[in-house]
Amino acid sequence: MQGEEIEPPKMLSDVWTYHTDQIAGLIGKDYTPGTLAKYKTAYKALKKYLILKRKNDDLALKEIDYRFVRDFEYYLKTDYGLKINTAVQMVKKLRTIIKIAYEIGWINRDPFIAYRARHEEVHREYLTSAELDLLATRRFKRKLLIVVRDLFLFSCYTGLSYADTVKLKRSDILKGEDGGLWIQTYRMKNNNRVRVPLLSPALRLIAHYKDYPRVLDEDFVLPKISNQKANAYLKDITALMGWTKRLTFHCARHTFATTVTLTNGVPIETVGQMLGHKSIGTTQLYARITDTKVSRDMRPLKKKYKGQELSLVPNH
Repeated sequence: MQGEEIEPPKMLSDVWTYHTDQIAGLIGKDYTPGTLAKYKTAYKALKKYLILKRKNDDLALKEIDYRFVRDFEYYLKTDYGLKINTAVQMVKKLRTIIKIAYEIGWINRDPFIAYRARHEEVHREYLTSAELDLLATRRFKRKLLIVVRDLFLFSCYTGLSYADTVKLKRSDILKGEDGGLWIQTYRMKNNNRVRVPLLSPALRLIAHYKDYPRVLDEDFVLPKISNQKANAYLKDITALMGWTKRLTFHCARHTFATTVTLTNGVPIETVGQMLGHKSIGTTQLYARITDTKVSRDMRPLKKKYKGQELSLVPNH
């Protein structure tokens, strides 16, 4: 009425586009394509929720409150059918978006102040030392099964993810200060630096595939199979081994953290550095204290208390 222009309210789509455009522009520097894909997946779920509950696929930022956050999480776990941890990760994407809007000044309150994410503890599979030996010595008839088994073993002995294993080049293998060969690379997932001394089984796998066509043509260390096919072949390997546990390349990283390193006395801080973790808390999610290590750690104590005299009163 006074002739002043009123700026339209900032919408959820505005800040989401702002952030994802920056992610897209920084892929290969601060972000990976996988990060962008996760934000797009979360936004797709959020728009479905808005259409269902608000009859619109967008919302003014000022309308987002704590109840909206709780209801969205509930929707993801119920109607949308996500597992608890996956739903929480999607809500965290929304929290990041809202935090950016708050810091820019597009909203004057943070609806996530009272929000507490509740994760479900996940049982993370790993191979025991005996299972790892069985897999390493098992003979398979199909060549592709052998290749996938070897890629899996390499991950078990180095802690590298599948993506980092198949992109590894000879230039990523350097001589360390100890005179041995080390992997020095950066993780595809978060660009964190990784340095891992190569164990003998990993070195033998590298030597075995040095004349493989892809290795010769493009200077890669190991063969490459698509992640989808690799996981499918791991299912076949699991069936042939007669195991019930699910083999994945996450399982291989857990095996490196638990069976190969921690069980053999490598400190958890060192394991975390080799896995490319910034937080020790992340490493603790991978690491399990195995019965073998518990037995070894308790051995001196058992020896101390062996023959301990007790004054026992007869039962009868």
